[in-house]
Amino acid sequence: MPLPSYLSYLMYQTEQHRRAMAADHVARHGLSFPKWVAMLSLARFGECSMTRLAKLSAADRTTLTRSIDGLIRDGLVERGGAPNDRRKVVVRLTPTGAALLQTIRDELAPLHQEACSELSADEQSALAFYLKKMLGGLIPEPDWKDEILSFGPPLPSGAGPAAFAVATSG
Repeated sequence: MPLPSYLSYLMYQTEQHRRAMAADHVARHGLSFPKWVAMLSLARFGECSMTRLAKLSAADRTTLTRSIDGLIRDGLVERGGAPNDRRKVVVRLTPTGAALLQTIRDELAPLHQEACSELSADEQSALAFYLKKMLGGLIPEPDWKDEILSFGPPLPSGAGPAAFAVATSG
């Protein structure tokens, strides 16, 4: 199998196994995986229009709409006007949603630790650096790319895994 195909296969298998474990866990809190991803995206990016949220979370718009409607019914997300433009509709986490999300994050921390347990800190930083490069190559829009890939301060262009480790530590 060509190396790029094998890398895609390994990434897919890794994510499917991690996703199954996370989905089982979030289901104990009454959430589906898509609802949890929507909540995570709102926590990370702040209030969003549905179009922006779909783009930033890489979610199917129909599934996202269904998920947000359910989260609104459950009091975990609210829909309202944007502060700077009342004509624009945005969604945001409620305090109850933010608290539930923090509980789930705390409970899932051991799962994330286990997923990375075979990798040293340097290997984790290098893997994150290279996955970021791969993902960046899949996002054609520069504005979306920067926002999706930012998980802290922007890296200088041409920075390698060591710079990524410094930028993501702490």
